[in-house]
Amino acid sequence: MARKPTLFIIDGSNNVYRSYFAIRGLTNSAGLATNAVYGFTQTLKKLLNDHNPDHIAVAFDIGRSKTRHEAFADYKKDRRPMPDDLSVQLPFVNEVLEGFRIPVIGVEDWEADDLIGSLACIARDRGYEVVIATSDKDFFQLVGDGVRLFHTGREVMYDANGVTEVFGLPPEKVVDVMAIWGDAIDNIPGVPGIGEKTAAQLIQQWGDLEGVLEHVDDVSGAKRKQNLTEHAEDARMSKRLATAIRDVPLEDVDLDAAIVREPDRTLLRETFRRFELRDPLRRLEEATTASPRAPRRSDRS
Repeated sequence: MARKPTLFIIDGSNNVYRSYFAIRGLTNSAGLATNAVYGFTQTLKKLLNDHNPDHIAVAFDIGRSKTRHEAFADYKKDRRPMPDDLSVQLPFVNEVLEGFRIPVIGVEDWEADDLIGSLACIARDRGYEVVIATSDKDFFQLVGDGVRLFHTGREVMYDANGVTEVFGLPPEKVVDVMAIWGDAIDNIPGVPGIGEKTAAQLIQQWGDLEGVLEHVDDVSGAKRKQNLTEHAEDARMSKRLATAIRDVPLEDVDLDAAIVREPDRTLLRETFRRFELRDPLRRLEEATTASPRAPRRSDRS
């Protein structure tokens, strides 16, 4: 049987933010912040070098999720605005992606989560082995046959068994845990007073959110029982909010546009010099003097 072609889908928003907060105080001689550009570039290069994917694409948030805000007006209400010294770097992150010839996926009114979920399902159904590159464990829900998650913070690859090992539940139960636990970052309410560990234990015991609510009289702790009863509809709504949408209309997406290609070294050189990113520039110059990698053609069954 021929090897399935691999598609890496990078959670751009997550990895840019992660780079920004992981590397502080990095600027060029003009005082322009470069930490997000540098960190994202390093993550990108490491993914390409360590995993050698056949195809690669990056998804970014563009605006707000219309679907989730219609369901819950306070969704992500408390999320802080993007820091100014991060927002000024975004055009240059896109410039780096252009230099690597990596397509960017963004659709107005859809979150990157939903674009990634939809693209992963489309690619899997077309016979690709999909890897989602993110540090957001919300994406554990998408892991299964043909879809894995590479945690860019821990540098660990998770399949369904790996998710079960670390989460205590299979991928399809992640949203049931989040329904009860909630998500403070996205302002998903969940049920007050119940954390991740207890939520997971409840789902382990009764199977899913509805199973927990049906057995609420058997739940230990008077306050916990009261909160589950009073916030049952909040939990149901939280499950809907936490569930990645998988049917964003991306059927016409051309996955061949995501084939890994030789980078535009001239553009990358200009970008790295402008930002004074010495290590990426040095490695680029070293790669330029080496023999270029032959373009890879995916084997398809």
